[in-house]
Amino acid sequence: MIAVRDGLNSPRLQGGGEEVEGSQSPFPDKYQMRNTRVLRVSKARVSEVPMEVLEAAQQEMVNVVSLDGNTLREMPKDLHLLSEHLTQLILTKNQISFVPTNISQYAKLTDLNLSSNLLCDLPMELGGLRQLRSLDISHNRFHQLPRCIYELESLESLSAHDNQIRAIDASDFGLGGMRELHSLDLGNNDIQIVPPTMGRMRNLRNLELCGNPFRQPRHQILSMGTEAVLSYLRTRIPI
Repeated sequence: MIAVRDGLNSPRLQGGGEEVEGSQSPFPDKYQMRNTRVLRVSKARVSEVPMEVLEAAQQEMVNVVSLDGNTLREMPKDLHLLSEHLTQLILTKNQISFVPTNISQYAKLTDLNLSSNLLCDLPMELGGLRQLRSLDISHNRFHQLPRCIYELESLESLSAHDNQIRAIDASDFGLGGMRELHSLDLGNNDIQIVPPTMGRMRNLRNLELCGNPFRQPRHQILSMGTEAVLSYLRTRIPI
């Protein structure tokens, strides 16, 4: 495990976890984190975040963690040290295959980006993130939207494009019950049918459905924008 140092010549953590002396650490020092309240490590082949780094981040009250483009197989095991302050968590472009149930302890989280990983499900505990406004699970392996998403009462933006999602639940117990949802991207999935009841989601301002194999609505309607699509769907709701 590497130590956090104030200088620039800390050992570097490679993808396999080994230390290379004399290389600059990919992790920001405590002074950088103090000034920015951000822990950012991008495209550095990091496979784990040492506890000492997260302890320093805790001391500096870091509220944004961005670890995109690395080789993480799971969420950092000591990330809970930041649960009191964390508002944004970006883990895109890693190799994460599951989200732990303790995700619910990040009560102040407003933005969560899990895109471009190996996920096929999310724990029900994620639904306890009452302040979450933006969730990105695009470019994963989902065959359906996880049920926990429908419990996110403050969610405004959901990106789930480029998965293998086959159906849309637009009922009041599914997407139809998400009153704050303004942006929904389900493009490039395997959706066969767009339920007409989706037309009742009048708060949607941005709906993306292109790249799915359904026949209705036609491409001409999709190209006219969200309101045109919703209006079309409303005309298809059985009386």
